[in-house]
Amino acid sequence: MTFSMPRFISKFLPRAKVFEVYTDGSHKNRWGSWAYVILKNGVVITEASGRVLKTGSTRMELQAAIEALQFLPVGAQANVFSDSRILIDAMNIKMKMWEQQGWISKNKRPIPNADQIQILQGLTLQRNISWSWIKAHSGLKYNERCDFLCTQARLNLK
Repeated sequence: MTFSMPRFISKFLPRAKVFEVYTDGSHKNRWGSWAYVILKNGVVITEASGRVLKTGSTRMELQAAIEALQFLPVGAQANVFSDSRILIDAMNIKMKMWEQQGWISKNKRPIPNADQIQILQGLTLQRNISWSWIKAHSGLKYNERCDFLCTQARLNLK
């Protein structure tokens, strides 16, 4: 069963020193899904997931991060963990370069999923976020939980 705290409640949460955020996205048979788990002081405070028709796994990885950051209060500090190298590299390395290039690649093509990356950029400007890659399916409890929530959402079982 998925527990999700409404976003408006997040502004009333006591501020933890650092939130821990795990995200995941997936895609199969035309359905995409996203999920996140947020911990404060080592305790899960919320988790959520959703599904989208006719999308891709990268968009769902990005959507998971967007949904999680929107839950966090403005000014929050968080460590975000994802098994998506595309997401982590976009946020840690490529985003500033893409912005300087006007969201156009060196090959003069639009950056894929720039709309979502720009949303993430705005959310990170309002929060202190660090981005870390973790290996998928390696037994990390909350990464596995996100994967489970993604599957449940994609199959519409939540």
